[in-house]
Amino acid sequence: MYRYRILTPLCLALAFTALCACTGKPEQSPQLEELLNPQAELWQPGQLHSPAHFRAAVTRLDRLLADPDADTGEVDRLLYFLRAYSYLGPLQPLDDLQWLALDEVMSKLSAHPAFSARDQIAARLQEHFAVTLYRYYDRDALAGRVAAHLPAVAAILQRYRSGELNRAEQYSLWENFRALGFLAYSAKGRPPIKKALTEEYPLSAALLAFARSDNAARLGDAWPLHHSLWALGNLHVLLEEDASAQLDEKVWATLSRDLQQLDEPRRRQLFTQPYLVSSYRGKSACEEEFPGRCSFPDEQQALPITHNCSPSLVIRANSMSETELAETCQQLLSREDSFHQKLASERKPVADDHNRALEVVVFDNYSQYNRYGQLLFDIHTDNGGMFLEGEPERADNQARFIAFETFWKGPEFGIWNLEHEYVHYLDGRFNKYGAFGHFPSHLVWWSEGLANYIAHGDDYDSAARDLADSRPSEWPGLSEIFATEYADGTARVYSWSYFAIRFLREKDAAALPRLAEQLRRDDFDGYRQLLDQLAAELQPQFSQWLQRQSEQLATGEQREQLPRQLYRYLYRDYLQPAELALDEQHRHRG
Repeated sequence: MYRYRILTPLCLALAFTALCACTGKPEQSPQLEELLNPQAELWQPGQLHSPAHFRAAVTRLDRLLADPDADTGEVDRLLYFLRAYSYLGPLQPLDDLQWLALDEVMSKLSAHPAFSARDQIAARLQEHFAVTLYRYYDRDALAGRVAAHLPAVAAILQRYRSGELNRAEQYSLWENFRALGFLAYSAKGRPPIKKALTEEYPLSAALLAFARSDNAARLGDAWPLHHSLWALGNLHVLLEEDASAQLDEKVWATLSRDLQQLDEPRRRQLFTQPYLVSSYRGKSACEEEFPGRCSFPDEQQALPITHNCSPSLVIRANSMSETELAETCQQLLSREDSFHQKLASERKPVADDHNRALEVVVFDNYSQYNRYGQLLFDIHTDNGGMFLEGEPERADNQARFIAFETFWKGPEFGIWNLEHEYVHYLDGRFNKYGAFGHFPSHLVWWSEGLANYIAHGDDYDSAARDLADSRPSEWPGLSEIFATEYADGTARVYSWSYFAIRFLREKDAAALPRLAEQLRRDDFDGYRQLLDQLAAELQPQFSQWLQRQSEQLATGEQREQLPRQLYRYLYRDYLQPAELALDEQHRHRG
């Protein structure tokens, strides 16, 4: 007869400890076992990308990297999983303790002996280090820790300035350049990252030193030199006026004095692109600040296609098929009908407006928009497209909308913000007297809110997210929205202005035409008085309306949009080294 004895928790723990001591194997969670299974596909969306798997990977990495003789193959796989998770896994459920645990892993990784060895394993770990830095450290919980990891990036740049570099080392160098460029872009909205890159551990000297090094121009198509200048351009945006001017001169001195192998056209080309355009400067800066230092593209080569939609609408493009041109024309013309109906314009232009035709300029992607938009049309390209009204009172004026295709949605064709910017043109031609800036204030909400409402109707995802992420105490009132300026931030400019326009359209269909009529007559005082009247009369209803919209959003399950792709404005396709293709071991989601 067998007898069974119930083990207490302490007995169970002692028994498990003895088992581990006998087998020499540490405890492994089910999630860790799944991640380490060679057959598991880390880049396939599914159950592997759960917060539990993230925690298991970070916990295991923390233990592994405490051992100087750690299994680097396991470290490699778990770090590669963290890269995949940054695209495919939810981040909202992870709390600050988990982010700090990840930061501890990063510190142990850069201090581990395998990280600083001169072999392919070290290069692979350095690559993971850089990718983890730019994929996770733009979050609030980690932004303040960026400075602590910048010395490791600087050391990698210094390490690879000379000597032959194998493919693994080139991938490491490439990703560390990208880490600096991407973090500098994120720093515009993250003060701790800006402070890290400009005060605590500025890396402009390290990048300039690399630009002067043997390996800057020795590798294929001199891609390290291009990346150095691109990263310096991104850092320039963060600097104060004196420091930024000094950096300009240091970059030019590097190209014109230190790199004697460059001829004059090549120096001007490199200074213009990628350096100047990456700092969002173009034609005016070249002509006024840097005469003789710039290289300008040929407009006909950049935009060889011209297509007339109608007598008042022409498309110029880098490359669009006949079908894409026809679909775009139809899309714009149908949106024009909706505009005139909602604003009761009777299709009559405002007085003294000679913008009889709109030119729509379409680039293939953001890289071309950034590259050519600034140098050909003298616009700032840190945005999703731009409408240039010009001087409508002049008979020879040309209104122009400059845009780029939704390349991140390929192969599906689309043009980013196409309808939004077209509404800006219609608004200027049929609603608002005078050029942009003619009225002294209270027009931002109208321009951007109207453009978003006509373009998106009742389904504007960005506004819905901003409403869902805010509390009622944070909701601006109508009078605040009406006084919005561009400096008030994207949510106020685009989302809350949209809600105000949509609310007015739903509650008082005549309100928008009445406001437009004041603007058409150049009656700013009457426009302001009507705004004050609407704010006073409708504010209680507006608050109730927002509450209902918020409740409707709350009833639906709010999930992060996955995959979380690499932000489309970060990189430039012309920088991509041909020999460093993305493959099974070097994946990203662009």
